[in-house]
Amino acid sequence: MLKETVMRPVSRKTFLLAWIGILILAMNSLAAAPQQDNGAGLAAPATLNQALNDSWAALQRHDYEAALQASLKATTIAPQNQLAWFYMARSYDLLGELPKAEAAYKALIAINPRHGSAYNNLGALYRRMGRTDEAIASYRKQIEVDPRSRFASWNLGRVLASRGHWDEARQLAAVAAELAPADVNRWLFLGKAQIKTGRIDEARRSFDRALALPHEAIMENNVAYDLADAGFDLDRSWQLISGALEPAARLVCEPEGMSGGDKCTAQLRQIAFMLDTAGWVLYRQGKTKAAEPYLRSSFAITPRGETELHMVIVLAKSGRLEEAVNVFAQARARPNFDRVDSRETIRELVKAAGGDVELDTLLGHAVLPPPPPIIQAKAIALVDGNGKVIEARAVAPAPPGLADVAKSLTLPVLSWPGYSIRSIRTIEFQRAGDQWSPSESYVGETPPPPPCGSASQPLLPTLVTQESTSPAQSRNCPGA
Repeated sequence: MLKETVMRPVSRKTFLLAWIGILILAMNSLAAAPQQDNGAGLAAPATLNQALNDSWAALQRHDYEAALQASLKATTIAPQNQLAWFYMARSYDLLGELPKAEAAYKALIAINPRHGSAYNNLGALYRRMGRTDEAIASYRKQIEVDPRSRFASWNLGRVLASRGHWDEARQLAAVAAELAPADVNRWLFLGKAQIKTGRIDEARRSFDRALALPHEAIMENNVAYDLADAGFDLDRSWQLISGALEPAARLVCEPEGMSGGDKCTAQLRQIAFMLDTAGWVLYRQGKTKAAEPYLRSSFAITPRGETELHMVIVLAKSGRLEEAVNVFAQARARPNFDRVDSRETIRELVKAAGGDVELDTLLGHAVLPPPPPIIQAKAIALVDGNGKVIEARAVAPAPPGLADVAKSLTLPVLSWPGYSIRSIRTIEFQRAGDQWSPSESYVGETPPPPPCGSASQPLLPTLVTQESTSPAQSRNCPGA
């Protein structure tokens, strides 16, 4: 006869102690590694958690190859684990293997079609790949899954704005700002969208919200530019930009010799945006002559299409039509010109020329920049506040005598009221027959970055970098 097993009653105290022990073990596990999602199946949890933890830690220290290998191991252990596929997609993305990152995000979506961030990150990936229509569709899908997605609403709003769809962009910007009210860039973007849709009072309130939050000086530059560009609150615009430019200019260093290199370059390139905004605000105030030195200094630091078009308008308004037409012809020949809004510039040129036909005739006779030369050369120069080259050295390989040619030059000055800046410049030369002539110059030894917002430097979307609510930080374009 089998002996009956008797279940002995467990005291309440013993039960509670056991349950507390289980909770402590679970909490320690969560603290030690990213949380394992429900797709893990019945795989050995310690091994899977270790692989996930290794991938996450490698991403944090920017060792993307190690992060990839750990995520691949995790998907081998648990093929349905969502976090493993997420880390794999991010690793491929950061390694520049974009098609593989796309495939990983799609695999993640196949596992969980209502994933909280995969569509957003896939949309960001498509933006990097230049597949804008697919990016828009992916952002829309994320919003369908999560109508209050503060990342997808922000990203979709900005890409629609880049296409001129400002009404929908404004609605999305309002949602994005509401969901992340401490993000100064969202209030700035909302204000811009409100200006573009004729909601000026609302834009003022949005800009006030942006300026009330902790921010860098470039934010005051951006608000000043947007207000002035729309022709509103010009006195306030000047107060904002002059208040940002003055302390920034005081901090700019000036090299004593050629050994300065790029030491002062970053500071100067930052205030180049502010100088352009200052010139544009002064122009909007009707102070055309006062605007010119700011714009010329900005362009001398970093040649940008927006600044060049602002100079064209100021020159046309000043009665120097031939010079304005030549500068415009050079601007049109620059890469990414189609990404710059030139409508106001063309209107002012047409008005100054006396009509469309007259402008076309002038453009036909304009001095166009030559095609890219077969032979190019560079020199690095120390330039004083009057634009005079003090010292120069050729960048190897270089033809004999190039440094002497550079020393004979006078470059555009970095000078505006109260300032005259000494700088290190790069001078690019082209060969015409037996002569070397300068074709371009800019501050610093390293070339300036591509135009902000161009295909080679797009507006960075906001990514969700983990299974969390923390977005990756994205850098906005100053000014226009």
